[in-house]
Amino acid sequence: MSNTAAPKFIGKRFTVSRTHETLQIRINQKVERWQEALLIAWVLAWTFCGGVFLFELLRAPDTEAMFTFRFAMGIMLVFWFFIWWRTLKVLLWRILGQEIITFSKGKMSIQNAFGKWGRVESFGFENMFKLGMIKSEPTSFLGFLDDSFWIMGGERVGFSYAGSKVRFGKQLSVKDCEYLIRSIEAAMREFKTK
Repeated sequence: MSNTAAPKFIGKRFTVSRTHETLQIRINQKVERWQEALLIAWVLAWTFCGGVFLFELLRAPDTEAMFTFRFAMGIMLVFWFFIWWRTLKVLLWRILGQEIITFSKGKMSIQNAFGKWGRVESFGFENMFKLGMIKSEPTSFLGFLDDSFWIMGGERVGFSYAGSKVRFGKQLSVKDCEYLIRSIEAAMREFKTK
């Protein structure tokens, strides 16, 4: 007899599974196929641009006048690499990514997982305060960016922990935030007494 119950799918983005000792909530980060295709096209186009920059840098002759050109191309390649890495990370997040919230005796852990990889942060229930929704300004430019599929931000749920703020629940709707908060509160009550 297995110790793990089959995961339950709740809505489009949530999966809940439990064992005798743990409860796990997974928040899927997939986007629509057309949005994923746009991200892939962007990464490919940006990769091509980087190849052109590198080709031009390598074929520039070794003259004193070309030093300035090489220096400028080097700076441009650093900028290119920064944007390329961030975009590739978002693409991988949208294909493989999920937020995993796990409850066990007296603690909760949060992981931004790329497949099986990702740093896990653990939080003791005794130091968690003010769990709730993070208000966003829908008419502001930053609010618009937080809801965009081309970034990893937009955390909608948070709490205070030992003097710092912890945020998670990326780009959730109000209804999903309310469900997540109720689930966390119920899990904290259950696993506080185990």
